[in-house]
Amino acid sequence: MGKFANKNIYIDDSASSIVAYQVILITVFGIHFQQQWLLLFLAFDFLLRATGLFASPLYFVAKKVSEFLYFEKKPVFAGPKRFAAMLGFVMTILIAFSYDSQIGIFLGITLIALASLESVFQVCVGCYIFNFLIVPIQNKFNNSPK
Repeated sequence: MGKFANKNIYIDDSASSIVAYQVILITVFGIHFQQQWLLLFLAFDFLLRATGLFASPLYFVAKKVSEFLYFEKKPVFAGPKRFAAMLGFVMTILIAFSYDSQIGIFLGITLIALASLESVFQVCVGCYIFNFLIVPIQNKFNNSPK
């Protein structure tokens, strides 16, 4: 499918898997070495991906790696991925301000597990939450009488 029809509507799923791997690395290093700035950078990157207003540094790197390795481009609808990125933003903010506590470590391990599912198996848990929680609400409002 060459170029995507609209870059704001579709994203490359192959690049998303690489981004998830980067999330794993940054979270591990941020928590292990207690580097709050890494976690805040990660939160900022999640926010950029969630809004889609500006290019995310991690997504930019992932696209270049994907092109370098000749990964097949797999366009997917961006809505669920953006919702998942917003959940990642909230989780990472919580981690950034509690990384040296048991709660922060638990949240960090949870984020690592979720990002691992995306990176290794292309399973986006945030996308499933979007489909089971947000889509029915949208359908209810779209089908309501006006």
